[in-house]
Amino acid sequence: MADEPGRQQVRIIGSDGQLHVVEQSAPAKPQSAAKMVADKLHVKYEDDADNGELRAKDAGRIGGNLGGPMVSKLVALARQEMANQHVASLIEATKK
Repeated sequence: MADEPGRQQVRIIGSDGQLHVVEQSAPAKPQSAAKMVADKLHVKYEDDADNGELRAKDAGRIGGNLGGPMVSKLVALARQEMANQHVASLIEATKK
């Protein structure tokens, strides 16, 4: 293995129990959540591309699948907090 600039070598213990020097490899860049949703919806989308041909309807479908559940959860939390505050104010009013 020739030493190349930018390439690091590491020592590992192989399955044979011996010490080996191998080139360090980094995991591939994972897909974004948007790309995974687009693939599931069969919409053409690339992470590091312009996506200029992406229709607004398809962009909305991708974004809706990403943000929709989060927004629903936030609305539910806000409703719960408002209910708690209302109950607290009713309790406080009965003490007077």
